[in-house]
Amino acid sequence: MERSSDVELLMVGYELLRGDRNDSHLEYLGRRLLEIGVRIDRVHVVGDDVKAISELVRERHQIAAVLVVTGGLGPTHDDITRDGVAEGLGLPLVFDPSQWMRIKGYFERVGREASESNRRQAMFPRGSTPMDNPRGTAPGFLVEAGGCLVTALPGPPREFRTMVDASLIPAVARRLPRLPVFSRTYRTMGVGESQIAALLESLTREYDEFSLASLPHVAGVDLILRAKPGTIPPDSLARRADAFEIELDRELGHKIYAKGDRTLEETVGRMLAERHATVAVAESLTGGLLGTRLTDVPGSSAYMLADVVAYSNEAKVDFLGVKKESLAAHGAVSEIVCREMAEGIRSRTGATWGIATTGIAGPSGGTAEKPVGLCYYGLTGAEGPDIRRRVFSGARDDVRERVVWASLFLLYERLLGAARP
Repeated sequence: MERSSDVELLMVGYELLRGDRNDSHLEYLGRRLLEIGVRIDRVHVVGDDVKAISELVRERHQIAAVLVVTGGLGPTHDDITRDGVAEGLGLPLVFDPSQWMRIKGYFERVGREASESNRRQAMFPRGSTPMDNPRGTAPGFLVEAGGCLVTALPGPPREFRTMVDASLIPAVARRLPRLPVFSRTYRTMGVGESQIAALLESLTREYDEFSLASLPHVAGVDLILRAKPGTIPPDSLARRADAFEIELDRELGHKIYAKGDRTLEETVGRMLAERHATVAVAESLTGGLLGTRLTDVPGSSAYMLADVVAYSNEAKVDFLGVKKESLAAHGAVSEIVCREMAEGIRSRTGATWGIATTGIAGPSGGTAEKPVGLCYYGLTGAEGPDIRRRVFSGARDDVRERVVWASLFLLYERLLGAARP
């Protein structure tokens, strides 16, 4: 039977409807499916309710070629996704002894014992093929029903993404063999969305075989170039994309910090490693967030030496060598204190680069002279210090995140030689 949609996503959980948790599944799954030429046509969100799940599954599995259900596969009383899927497909739940042994083995490896409630996770709609979950206790499953491939995956993002890559994408590729969508991603910082918009408007007219999307975030803009289906022969797409990229490079230069999915911290880490350089961080208002971003990158131990969170004035003096006179005369939120923090962490660790952050993230603590959002961030290296003053807008988390981004981008520019003290 002809299906009116390729893939539909059904997300389960009252926490999504109530705003208690943000969803990241659609972004990840949509991007991974596009890589194999498949699009998500519709997205549905329901609470932890067997009837609501079963009604949607009953309706949508007759329309979609693939129905992906996520969330609610745990052992607790509100994990009823398997019940809703089984009811919607008109299939009984059956116990799988081999999956129960796998679940018990997982608990044994982490020094715990599976409870009786975990047995529910070994129940599947009849005829299902279980999907192993190497990062948790809840296996997923695939089941053919009425011409639709219905799949269920756990909700925790790390488990979901691992199983999407290992099991779901290969299954969808077999069901819906397509040519991959030609696309390129460019990650930028230091250029405004309005400037990007003007640039894209002119490029869109010149390269109308592509769609151009700009995705702004708290500190930059990601650009996605995608081929429109059937506009030009596939073997010409790369050549035209190369020409587009040359024009983009001419306009934005080093403000394109990555081509592809590489993050700013990954870009900085690669540059540090290639130069056999090291970095150490002294943080006040960012409270360890900058060090976390740097150490999130696998292999960061090759270049990341230390991260000192010196929140109080006493800690700045004791651990970083900030002068008491500087604090008394200028306060913790000042250019001189930021410089002394960067110099202190660099001299104590012997790092090539010392980075520091200090500021007022809010919502209180600001004055007329030093308003909420005032931040100093910067670094020091062999050529001396480079300290920047900015007043960032937004809530406390926004200010702190912007300082982290700005600090990483400053290091990136100094490594490139694009910025000078």
